[in-house]
Amino acid sequence: MLVFFILILSSGIGTANEIFVNSGESIQAAVNSAVSGDVIIVKPGTYTENINVTVHNLIIKSESGNPVNTIIMAKNPALDVFNVESNKVTISGFKIMEANKDHAGVYMYKCKNCTIENSRLLNNTIGVHLKNSDYNSILDNLIGKSDKGVVTEQSNYNTISGNRASKNRYGFYVPNSAGNVISNNTLSENKDYGIVLSTGAGNTLSENNAYDNGRGIYLGNSDNNKISSNTITSNEVFGLFVCPKSDKNRILNNYFNNTVNAVPNNGTDNIYYIEKTPGTNIVGGPYLAGNYWAQPNGTGPSEVTPDADGDGIADKVYRLENSDYVDRRPLVAVKVKKPILPVANFSTNATSGHPPLSVQFADLSKNETERNWDFESDGNIDSTDENPVYTYTEPGTYTVNLTASNENGTASKNYIIVVLEGRETQESVWQNKIASLPGFELIYGIFGLLAVFLYRKR
Repeated sequence: MLVFFILILSSGIGTANEIFVNSGESIQAAVNSAVSGDVIIVKPGTYTENINVTVHNLIIKSESGNPVNTIIMAKNPALDVFNVESNKVTISGFKIMEANKDHAGVYMYKCKNCTIENSRLLNNTIGVHLKNSDYNSILDNLIGKSDKGVVTEQSNYNTISGNRASKNRYGFYVPNSAGNVISNNTLSENKDYGIVLSTGAGNTLSENNAYDNGRGIYLGNSDNNKISSNTITSNEVFGLFVCPKSDKNRILNNYFNNTVNAVPNNGTDNIYYIEKTPGTNIVGGPYLAGNYWAQPNGTGPSEVTPDADGDGIADKVYRLENSDYVDRRPLVAVKVKKPILPVANFSTNATSGHPPLSVQFADLSKNETERNWDFESDGNIDSTDENPVYTYTEPGTYTVNLTASNENGTASKNYIIVVLEGRETQESVWQNKIASLPGFELIYGIFGLLAVFLYRKR
């Protein structure tokens, strides 16, 4: 029993073995020596090779995590840069280039639970190609200058999220695939299409931004897909195309702004709106309902149709051009009223003096429903009156704070009150009282003139 325990410890069962690949060494050699659970860490550099991965549960990643400085180029451009035929493989942090003649930067065949992430796939015929591969993830990659950025062929329940596909012919091409989630991607400047579903069922396209492509999103012979919360703008030919044999698709809560927003060639039971449902829509309104239909010249139905009750839904249905379909609840941009905020202000009858110093305060604030005074700079509320009087008995410099509040927020104003050292003497008090009597200044002036006259007479 003791011998068996020692063998378990020495064999490293249950722990990942890290294999480092230095610049000038072979990634393929590291893969060949790896076993399930190993992590291959590739140092920065340029590697020219084609890599076959048949080991399950393997991580291949750049040490830096920066695809700019860890580059893998196809040694044979007529082969895939990575050819993966195993499960639970992660490829992360590389710049993967120059697979031509219908080959891919990463090709996965009959793979499950693999991840391609944080990489740049450039100048390949296909960036990432999944064939007969399910439950994989393609995350946060830049995929460009290819014929097709991502292809999922007969591949189901994959997640394609956070990627940018730009300057390809097709951004994403999804033929004969079901249950895939394509979300939060940016598809721009793709020559022909941003996203194509071809004979696809039950896929979800959500929160993608498709702009400046030849065409935005294309549904061909595809059923039961959900197209929601996408921003589809400035595409040259059209924003959305639904072919006549595409049925039971839901196109909801999307933002369209193209010269031709949609070419909905009928089909059966496609949906372009739902009943008004509480929830923030794509233009910030309080209800989910239909789609937002704009035009580059500002004359789209969602831009010009009235919304009398201000609920963010147009008062008139929108019939999609050249189609039997209508959006009965097109969205409009809600005009949000700016909240009325309080403005704090006050005045005083004195800013300095000897103790005891009584100061009259007057609240001049606007739009307030509540006020709080702090006269002693201690953070405590001393009064909530509109025009309070406060007496300072000790010398010091006090920062008076008035906080005015309403349901939309608060505002404050500060003012300095200086209480001088020493107290007023009884003589100075009587002098001040006499000086304040009515006519004192006139009597004082007459006595002054009389004194001057008597002096000169001498």
